[in-house]
Amino acid sequence: MNDKQIFIRVATGNDREKLRGMFARSSPNTIYRRFHIPYLEIPEWMLSLMLGTDHPDKEALVAVVHEKIVGHAMYVGLADDSEAEMAIIVEDSWQSKGVGKSLLLELAQRARLRDIETFTGEVLGQNRPMLGLAAVFPGTDYATEEGVYHVRMPLQALEPAALPHTVRRAA
Repeated sequence: MNDKQIFIRVATGNDREKLRGMFARSSPNTIYRRFHIPYLEIPEWMLSLMLGTDHPDKEALVAVVHEKIVGHAMYVGLADDSEAEMAIIVEDSWQSKGVGKSLLLELAQRARLRDIETFTGEVLGQNRPMLGLAAVFPGTDYATEEGVYHVRMPLQALEPAALPHTVRRAA
């Protein structure tokens, strides 16, 4: 992993420009894999959704290195109170370095505190890194439809795991 320390913390409305900066440093492929739309620029309404934490059934986290956001993860509760849809993005230069896994594990811990038992998500078939990341949860179920995987990750099956030593939680 990079020699820089990564901090995982709750996203706030003050993170708008830093999140926009992360998207500017991300490739069109990374943007497409996250949103399933080839955004040239992330719309304001999407940034608001990603940073809005005023919902009791929603959580958003960011991974920060030297004041720069390098990753974002969130979930939003579904009609069934025990399930939530999750999404994650890590800028290209920080992919495959444990950032996504750290964000996902922290997000899962927070979700379990709210009695969420399952994360769901739609993952493009070409997004092999995310399909592999979902497998961190034993019993993950994958169903495909027209090149999109519908993923169900049972959170209760995962024992609490220690974060890599270069990842720290921030208040």
